[in-house]
Amino acid sequence: MTRLEYRLASAFLRLVGLVMALLPTHPDRVVLATARVSALDGNLLYIHRALRASHPDVDCVLLLEPYSYGLAGKLAYLARLVRGMYHLQTAGLFVVDNAYLPVHVAPHRRTTTVVQVWHAAGALKRFGLDTLQPMAEPERTFLHRNYDAVVVGGEWTRRPYAAALRTPLDRVIALGWPRTDFFFDETELAAARARVVAAYPALAGRRVVLYAPTFRGRGMGKRAAPGLDAVRLRAALPSDHALVLKTHPNLDPGATPTAGYDAVVDPAAEINDLLAATDILITDYSSSVVEFALLGRPIVLLVGDLAEYERDPGLYLDYRTEMIGTQVTDTDGVIGAITGGRFDVTGYDAFIDRQLGPARGGSSQRFVKRFVRQTAAPKG
Repeated sequence: MTRLEYRLASAFLRLVGLVMALLPTHPDRVVLATARVSALDGNLLYIHRALRASHPDVDCVLLLEPYSYGLAGKLAYLARLVRGMYHLQTAGLFVVDNAYLPVHVAPHRRTTTVVQVWHAAGALKRFGLDTLQPMAEPERTFLHRNYDAVVVGGEWTRRPYAAALRTPLDRVIALGWPRTDFFFDETELAAARARVVAAYPALAGRRVVLYAPTFRGRGMGKRAAPGLDAVRLRAALPSDHALVLKTHPNLDPGATPTAGYDAVVDPAAEINDLLAATDILITDYSSSVVEFALLGRPIVLLVGDLAEYERDPGLYLDYRTEMIGTQVTDTDGVIGAITGGRFDVTGYDAFIDRQLGPARGGSSQRFVKRFVRQTAAPKG
């Protein structure tokens, strides 16, 4: 978004907000909104399930409206945000899992509580307003304002999220990440693995090795992770191993070569389903490490660009001394770790305690109990 686009869009949305603020409120309405995906996933999905289980008659509105590019796409997206502004000004509870422009352009009414649950778990790479290299304008000015609460995992993660999401520390609440409830339900884990194998038959009866890195850069300059030669890795792996690729959903799928993989998963697919079917995870600075650690399975961290990544965007912990998994710098290192069984699985419990605190399931229910019954009362 350019500065001119931001100024025009924000001025228009502020005007819409002033009009919508004259309309009657719906204090018992719960809105789940995202600009990332067109279907419920992650934290919003689990909150929705818990909400339906405990309050089956609740008035719940879903705003699942991914950002669009190009002039026509941006105008259509702005039109959809008018509906978002209406619900923001009239609902009792408004839950988001990423930046959402109507929230940030101006303060909302005191009768609405806005809660940010973010879309990932843990605090590994710096993000939001807390990257070591400052976010560019106009995002630096308008993003991540006007949250009444931010929900995180453990106590240690409160400060990183307060800084990244520009929210006072006393409004950052450690309830656990709802999306992690999945990993404490054996029935769901088994069902997810079955779904993945059914969708990708090449994985059946084999040890699944998943490569799921995060992206590099930001904005229009996002690029694929460097360092893995999948063709060489596939040739070195036994035939009973299946090599799988899942790129980051915010990255152009064409940016990552697909040669050598036994299966290439849709980038928009739910990562937790795939993790349930994964025996060995190859990644880097991705938050998937936090959730995969709950399964106690081997992790290989391909971090040949660690020094560069420490400079931009930066990390919340020292990867050399505080990180779990087996760290390597190139494809040879990945091959050696997997074929030689050189996996470091120590320290998982302490790592999980730091990232998630005492939360071991039930985070979705805690969220609903904390926020849904408070929607009718104005904030003080």
